[in-house]
Amino acid sequence: MVRRDPNSRFAADAFVFPGGTVDADDYVTGGDPSLAGLTVDEAHRRLSERGGEAPEASALSLALHVAAVRELFEEAGILLVNRRGDADTAPDLDDADALDMDRRGVQAGRLTFSALLRERGLMAATPRLTYFSHWITPAPSPRRYDTRFFVCELPDGQEATHCGVETVDGIWISPSQAIERHDQGTMTLVSVTRDHLERLATCETVDALAEFARRKGIRTVNPRRRDRDWDNGEDDW
Repeated sequence: MVRRDPNSRFAADAFVFPGGTVDADDYVTGGDPSLAGLTVDEAHRRLSERGGEAPEASALSLALHVAAVRELFEEAGILLVNRRGDADTAPDLDDADALDMDRRGVQAGRLTFSALLRERGLMAATPRLTYFSHWITPAPSPRRYDTRFFVCELPDGQEATHCGVETVDGIWISPSQAIERHDQGTMTLVSVTRDHLERLATCETVDALAEFARRKGIRTVNPRRRDRDWDNGEDDW
């Protein structure tokens, strides 16, 4: 989890999962199959086949996957990629200094994510993402979000680090420990993060979470409808 800047206008000082908004270059990346890892149709099927409200535009489905990969790199320093044209081969990412420069370039807008992939001969490993949930903030909220959550396993040989821009700290922590700290008043969480941690805490291992994420149904959750049915044991949240 990453800790947001205390001066942020939204969720100041809260611990959240890495993420952010779709930007224009996410569509550019998605427009090049050799960079995106999935086709538009494949990505849209992933966001519709298990239920919930799929994006109206299929292109957005792929852009959401690409945005998840890009934001994971920007906010946590994790680059979820494969060699271009070889989805089974992880690239050599040993040059930490060069990767950090690329990361800061993407953060600052000096380098697009699609350009980074092209220059390094990489493709986004979007197939490694598993769609987990879809939440929309209530209509009365001053800031509205339509958010898709994904899970993935940490690539071998990579280490998560906060970005020092939007996030000022980072921590590996079990869901139950995060919930306990929140209850004790030593960790700030927004409600949707707390809700997800409670669901994640039901899985005892990463393998169990990965299996659960792959098979669970998806139901778009809008808190104004008091959608908390997952407490009754159903998988479709």
